Amino acid sequence: MIIFMWEASIKLPEGRMAAIAMAFAAGILASSYFDPICCLAICAVFVVAGLVSFRDNRRAIVIILGAVFLLGMYRFLLHIQTPVDDISRMPGRVIAFEGSIAEDPDVRSSGTRIVLRANSVQIGDGWHKVSGLVMVTVRLANKDQIRLSYGDRLQIDAHPYRPFDPTNPGQFSYKDYLARQGIHTCASVRNLSQIKIITGKSGNSLVRSALAAKNCIAASIERIHPKQQASVIIGMVLGTYSYLPKKTFDNFARTGTLHLLAASGYNCFILLWLALPILKLIRLPAKLRNIVVILLLVLYVMMVGTMPSLIRAAIMSGLWLLALPLGRVPNIKNLFFTAGLVTLAIRPSDLFDVGFQLSFAAVWALITSASLIQSALVRMGLYNDPWSISSAGNIQQVTNALTSQSKFTRRLKNYAIWDWSRREVVSAAVATITVTLYTTPIVAYYFNNFSLVSLPANVALALSVPIVFAVGLISVVAANVPYIGVAVGFIGTKVTDFILAIVNYLGSSQYSAVTVATPGPLAVFGYYILLFVGLSYLRSKYAK
Repeated sequence: MIIFMWEASIKLPEGRMAAIAMAFAAGILASSYFDPICCLAICAVFVVAGLVSFRDNRRAIVIILGAVFLLGMYRFLLHIQTPVDDISRMPGRVIAFEGSIAEDPDVRSSGTRIVLRANSVQIGDGWHKVSGLVMVTVRLANKDQIRLSYGDRLQIDAHPYRPFDPTNPGQFSYKDYLARQGIHTCASVRNLSQIKIITGKSGNSLVRSALAAKNCIAASIERIHPKQQASVIIGMVLGTYSYLPKKTFDNFARTGTLHLLAASGYNCFILLWLALPILKLIRLPAKLRNIVVILLLVLYVMMVGTMPSLIRAAIMSGLWLLALPLGRVPNIKNLFFTAGLVTLAIRPSDLFDVGFQLSFAAVWALITSASLIQSALVRMGLYNDPWSISSAGNIQQVTNALTSQSKFTRRLKNYAIWDWSRREVVSAAVATITVTLYTTPIVAYYFNNFSLVSLPANVALALSVPIVFAVGLISVVAANVPYIGVAVGFIGTKVTDFILAIVNYLGSSQYSAVTVATPGPLAVFGYYILLFVGLSYLRSKYAK
């Protein structure tokens, strides 16, 4: 990935932002493997080498990049440092603790996970002020049920403990996963008597309202759809796996379509795809339309959560929409590196999160290589795109076709739906191929598997997902309107049945996915070198 990003960093106008983002990420990476003194030495060598090598205004750039490197290092060290009064420093002596629920509880069949922001602990007979987050796992008997929500204040009678390291090398580390979120303490509750709800609410009222809207959407979808279909629709709209049965989840994973159920750029894209035409239909001015959609994106992030992939997508989408009111022309690569810089500035440990790596690798693939692969398919005669420069002749011919009332235009109107469907299917195929090329080493490293049916599965679902997403959002209103709710539920159920049929058929196959060994650093580096060479060849041959 560094090779491909460095390619962009040497080109203007996006080069400066790319270099700054990469220097900040390099500071985070260096501080995670070396002590601060060693990081300072690395930075000094880099700056001195740059000052000696360059003799013009590029010296200032070298100094700036060195400063950004140190800033990334400092930000990461500050992020991983636990306060003196953090609850993780005293787990052995604590017999109870109090706090407020910091985010929407994650309800699953195996139990409920609650992130509690601790404010006091009981040690012996006295209570003491503390800080820090605690991951509380609640597993109650079927007869014992309790409904918890964001902002609830609780007293937990349990002994907190520090999460454990994996038993075998190379296994998923739940301890590291929690640490990236600033959580260093866990607790377990198995009896209802261990939980006491304290009167009063805490937390942000806007977040509370957004989570109430989220629960309203989920409840509306469940009202007009069967349970199994509702779980898939809720997953696609709200970007969560918690409503899915395990077998369905496994089949989505084996078919390489799990990204459809994760809050990411695809959710933001469909949200924009649905909202902008509606706002245009009610004759809202263009500049105001973009501001309204940005507010919708902020609301959606508060509803779903601050996953790295969603934060990246929301930042890129928001900056793109903000360009029109500010009278600026957006540069997609600039937005990409700006999103990376802002995401890492907020939570530096996301650099080591698989969701962050997959999201940025996939988007970089789409930005730099999707059009190249599609152009290669057109030039090789494997795909005839009526909108491409190579098949239409030149830009002027395309412009004339769009503006004149010609035979071509009339035929275009007659076949608009067919052309849109065909383009969506081809776009899904090209995107799947491109993203797979870039993310295969990451998937192999973290999950040790590779889907053999990812391409047909994603192509088959290309037209279904936007419909399901739209149905999920419309359900909020449709569930309260007679007959309309039945019609929307019928459409959502049938389209979701089609999705489940594809996913379950391909995912249950013995050869839908293969297990691979964890690749080493040299293997990953060599793979990206070969990929860079292959794409460079395509670029040189099909540059036009």
